[in-house]
Amino acid sequence: MVEWAPQAGALYERVHQQYVGGARKLEALINELIGEEEGINYLSATARAKDPESFLAKASKPHPDDPTRPKYDDPLNQITDLVAARVITFLVEAVDRVCEVIEAEFEIVEHTDMGAHTRAQGVFGYASKHYLVRLNEHRRELPEYAVLKNLVMEIQVRTAVQHAWAEFEHDIRYKLDIPPDRKPEFDRRFLLAAALMELADNEFTEIDRLYRELAASAPDKAPLDLTTATLTTYLNRRYPDAPHAKTTHYTWILGILHRLGVTTEEQLTELLTDIDSEAVQAAMTHRAPAGTVRRLDDDLLAAKGSAYLELFPDEDRRQKILKGRLKALTRAGLTVP
Repeated sequence: MVEWAPQAGALYERVHQQYVGGARKLEALINELIGEEEGINYLSATARAKDPESFLAKASKPHPDDPTRPKYDDPLNQITDLVAARVITFLVEAVDRVCEVIEAEFEIVEHTDMGAHTRAQGVFGYASKHYLVRLNEHRRELPEYAVLKNLVMEIQVRTAVQHAWAEFEHDIRYKLDIPPDRKPEFDRRFLLAAALMELADNEFTEIDRLYRELAASAPDKAPLDLTTATLTTYLNRRYPDAPHAKTTHYTWILGILHRLGVTTEEQLTELLTDIDSEAVQAAMTHRAPAGTVRRLDDDLLAAKGSAYLELFPDEDRRQKILKGRLKALTRAGLTVP
């Protein structure tokens, strides 16, 4: 082990728990931004602090041009994945929506679109989107983000299919010493798997489009009681161009409807009869196209006005968000109760 590595490793060991706490903050922030505020349908958003052993291995790397000196003169400030997050979505369109939120909410240090890179080479392969980010100016001043204030962090965004390929490929290529004469065989099979990965993502996107198209064209039926299943179909019909929300969000908004005394499709239609949903969305300042549940949430706010806020007496953040959206509706000249 090179002589500078133990000193850097010992320093990181002492401050590691601070980065663990920072990772929790970053994870909560991302989930709040893409889930609670934007209603994007995604599988998971997690963050981690680099473990001391991995840090030591990275800090031990010699400079590529001069093996007698370290690659990192100041590892704690130069290594950019001490805190790193990963967002995994179901569909490619959700990757793009998550990226819009990241670019709006963080200061972007560097952005790498791995998919664009592989396409430019005319091959198939890794298609994740990588960001190096800092907190924006506003959050850097908040005490709750003190541990992240000056930190450069990594955020990766990819689909579940891309994630499965990347994790498996990493385990094989970097943890197994493949003999040179067998490497072409592995390369070919990973290339084939990457092509199938892209095909799967494209087909999931097409299936989603066909599903929403079918739901939007479904004939009117007798009034149905609202369940998560019937509400999902109803919202797809009402907002045919809106992306799907997370399954848990449909359950959440169904509970809100029940608190409003709305338990059937007929009652919900009656409540929203005078609401111009397109005008409502035009008044909003969503960073990315609103999903079906967010669209309904906005329409309910337009229909009920300040009475809608009364459903969330103990949720300070929700109150703040809704008050801001209520002001946006008023500024747009929409009549709100």
